[in-house]
Amino acid sequence: MIFLSFYTTTHSMKGEAQAKKQGLAASLVPTPRGVGGSCSLSLCFEGIEAEREAQAFFEEMTVPCALYRQEGEELTCLGRKEAGA
Repeated sequence: MIFLSFYTTTHSMKGEAQAKKQGLAASLVPTPRGVGGSCSLSLCFEGIEAEREAQAFFEEMTVPCALYRQEGEELTCLGRKEAGA
C-alpha cells in the first residue's frame, strides 16, 4: 500500500479532491499506526502504477506531508515535506 499522510484533515481532504481531479485512483483511509505527527486520514493510492503516481503527486505538494509504503506491518518513508516546502 502506498499512502500520503498529511498533518491536517483539511490538507487530506484537499489532497483527495486534487487527486480525483487528476484522475488518480486514490482515496482517504485511516492513517496506519506508526506514522507519527499526522492527522487521522491519509490518501491511499491503488493500482499497478500506485507508487509512481503517488511519488509524482507528492512532488507537487506544497503542504507538509509524508509518502509511505506499507508492506504488512513494515512502514518505509519514501519522502517527507516540512512546512514551507
